[in-house]
Amino acid sequence: MRGGPLETDSARELREKKRVLAALVVHDLRSPLSAIQGYLQLLREELEDPNAQGKATAYSYIDDATTLVGKALSLVATILDVDELEDGILKAHKAPVRIIELIERANAGNRAQFEVRDLRVDIDVDPDLVVRLDRDLFSRILENLIDNSARYSPRAGRIAIAVRRDPGGVEIAIGNSGPPVPETERERIFGRYFQVEARRAAARANRGLGLYFCKLAAEAHGGTIHVEQRGDLGAVFVVHLPE
Repeated sequence: MRGGPLETDSARELREKKRVLAALVVHDLRSPLSAIQGYLQLLREELEDPNAQGKATAYSYIDDATTLVGKALSLVATILDVDELEDGILKAHKAPVRIIELIERANAGNRAQFEVRDLRVDIDVDPDLVVRLDRDLFSRILENLIDNSARYSPRAGRIAIAVRRDPGGVEIAIGNSGPPVPETERERIFGRYFQVEARRAAARANRGLGLYFCKLAAEAHGGTIHVEQRGDLGAVFVVHLPE
């Protein structure tokens, strides 16, 4: 009987883990799926309107919906990969990558958010900078951090993306001009269950599973991730990768 006296501690723990994972899946997928639904409705209206602007607008909606489908699929992959990263099964397969390519692709996936919220995106990256990393894993780190920055930036705010070499390796910093993360939460937000534990707390606590994935994926590269405040940027997520 569910929750009854015969249920073992391990069974209760497994049931709770499944419940929490389901909550995280719903949280992370709701936004892109809702946006896809909106674009499809706009596409229908465009096709049914005899005075519509034509194919260009329709193709634009299709492109945006396709980008969001890719984003949703990336979230699904993130959820599936977390367990393998925890267990050390999923490894980072490093190869030389021009990091600006990954940043531009991640920005394209968040273009709709940038436009709707009137966000300015400043990029300070040497276009020829090559870093040894796992293209797929690190692409999703960037996608999560840029999405996070867009989500918690104030309207007409600023997102800053900077990459530079230092004596110990490479630093990737992605921040926004929103309020800072409280010092008491700066480590906790990278925990697997932070979003669920903070469900009744402030809205900026709802960060889903993405930051936990970023922590695991950075560690799979032998690196680290933390959040700090820098100047007018309240929340700057800093990934450091060794050479």
